[in-house]
Amino acid sequence: MIAVIADDFTGAAEIGGIGLRYGLNVVIQTSVDNDVHADLLVIATNTRSLAPEKASDEIKRITRELLELRPDYIYKKLDSVLRGNIAMEILAQMSVMKKKKAIVIAGNPNLGRTIQHGIFSINNTLLHDTSFANDPEFPRSSSSVIELIGEVNVPVASRTINDALPPSGIILGDIANQSDLTRWAERIDTESIPCGSAGFFDELLSRRFVKTGRTFNETCSLGEKTLFVMGSLFPKSDAMIQKINSFGLVRKNMPSALYHNLEIMDGDIKSWADEIIREIRHGYKVVVTIENMESSRSDFSRKIRRIIGRLVELIMEEVKIKDLLIEGGATTYEILRYLGIKKLYPFQELDLGIIQMKVDEYPGLCITTKPGSYSWPDNVEFENKGNKIKL
Repeated sequence: MIAVIADDFTGAAEIGGIGLRYGLNVVIQTSVDNDVHADLLVIATNTRSLAPEKASDEIKRITRELLELRPDYIYKKLDSVLRGNIAMEILAQMSVMKKKKAIVIAGNPNLGRTIQHGIFSINNTLLHDTSFANDPEFPRSSSSVIELIGEVNVPVASRTINDALPPSGIILGDIANQSDLTRWAERIDTESIPCGSAGFFDELLSRRFVKTGRTFNETCSLGEKTLFVMGSLFPKSDAMIQKINSFGLVRKNMPSALYHNLEIMDGDIKSWADEIIREIRHGYKVVVTIENMESSRSDFSRKIRRIIGRLVELIMEEVKIKDLLIEGGATTYEILRYLGIKKLYPFQELDLGIIQMKVDEYPGLCITTKPGSYSWPDNVEFENKGNKIKL
């Protein structure tokens, strides 16, 4: 069995989708369960959204529990643009596993995310000049990979694929193309922890397994009762919002009073949920959005996610949703927590990072997740009041 620790849920789902390409039996869990039978076990944490010290403690605990299962190796899945508690989480896993070094291959050439001489670019634009500079929780104000992961008490080095590697510490590898991924995979040894993006994990799997030839689903037709939760605070494109408004989807934005209130008022959440339930019962697909003025409060994002989690819980108590589509890893994690879901079974990859999953707790429910910075694919379609719609 191969184990993966992901720092957010959509990253875990993306890894699960890669496992499907190789015909592996994939299970995603939010905590380590000793009674699990899988070729690929992915632990979806919420450590990207935790304080650094709490994230470190959580990774240490999960790593210890995974080691008891005796996996072939444990991959550390990180955000491809190095958002989150990168260094703290890597050091936590290194300490428990007693490894001397971690080789971090971030970026993903398949998405135009490359690193050359330690400088991160997306489609030839420096990272700090892209929309990631405006990320609400982890603004990328630098393109230097060393600056992005922050200061740590171990050596940190940026290296090209041809450089000699230091014997210890965190090594951040340059990555420009698929060939670089292959060559970095060859440099993983027993003294190092492989870390990084989904693209690097794909390369590591290819060294042991053969892809099945499975392709993305040509068309994904959603069920009668469908709920979209656009929970990510990553900036939405105007085109996406216009599409929601123009195709007959009922958009239910978070009420301003609920958004700006310092307290979480369950009565206000229930009123919002009741509006959504009525629309779904009338045969409409509903899109939940969070389009209000930004807040600078440090606890703002956490509060919003708790509201969304409670909202979905209230809706699911009254309506048997067939398709639940969620944008944003931290939002997904919170929704699953409210619904009491701890284990998921990926079965279909719609596109890069966009995965469909089944769960035991809600028979007939399909959960589809997407990272906030990715786009919804064109192959998701559904009928809404007689109109055929493609996202």
